[in-house]
Amino acid sequence: MRTLDLDQSSRLNFIAKILCTYGWRLTLCGAETRVIVSSVYKMAKALEVQYPEVTLTYSSIHIKIADATGHYTTCERTIAKVGINMSSLTRLYKLGCSVEKGELTDLSEIYHKIRAVRPRSYDKNFLLIIESVAALCFAYCNGGDLKVCISALFGGFVLMFFRFMLIKKGYFENFAFMISSFLGCLTTFLAGYLLAIDGKNITLALMATTLLLVPGFPYMNGFLDTFKGYMEMGLQRLMYSVLLTTAAFIGLFGALCVIYV
Repeated sequence: MRTLDLDQSSRLNFIAKILCTYGWRLTLCGAETRVIVSSVYKMAKALEVQYPEVTLTYSSIHIKIADATGHYTTCERTIAKVGINMSSLTRLYKLGCSVEKGELTDLSEIYHKIRAVRPRSYDKNFLLIIESVAALCFAYCNGGDLKVCISALFGGFVLMFFRFMLIKKGYFENFAFMISSFLGCLTTFLAGYLLAIDGKNITLALMATTLLLVPGFPYMNGFLDTFKGYMEMGLQRLMYSVLLTTAAFIGLFGALCVIYV
């Protein structure tokens, strides 16, 4: 690939764009803050820029870099939605290691390789099956019999179906969690009622269904960020996780009100 003919100012601006895009992509994949910041620092050092400053919040990333003469430039990207994609995260991290080792030096090539890392995702129909089976496994691992497992299977399927559908239609994730929890738990109870499951076991089936909505990865990243000193980002991630958990609880509570009132 042809190297861009850039003067010093344009080169600095382009490096800032590369670093900001790199940190932005790492954030979208669900990387913890320490990994994002350290990866950007290492790439900045490999590209021979000084005094990199990385400001990361839940909604944006801001990069400020300077050259040896004291000239500086900034770049900022908005973070619309943070997901979880370990495949993209791994490829981006390896790309950063290649730049650090000097295997990639052309700025244009580095930028286009970062942009070329596209998220890989499973087919939604396949995920519905996997998540439903996960609910069944939760019930089985906690001592549920065949009837409890079947109830959790149906409830998990309905829960994930409405979660995917509502998010695809553009509803807020909190709302999607609440509605899917409500409908999934109602389905679990109805399946348990038809299978003549007693009260204790129906509670186990409901628990197995709602476990599908526990935001474990955001909780983990939030605690890691907090323990490693990134208090602002860690607290924001924890607050986001708590809101999702609260939304799921409201849906479960609403279903219980309908069932027992």
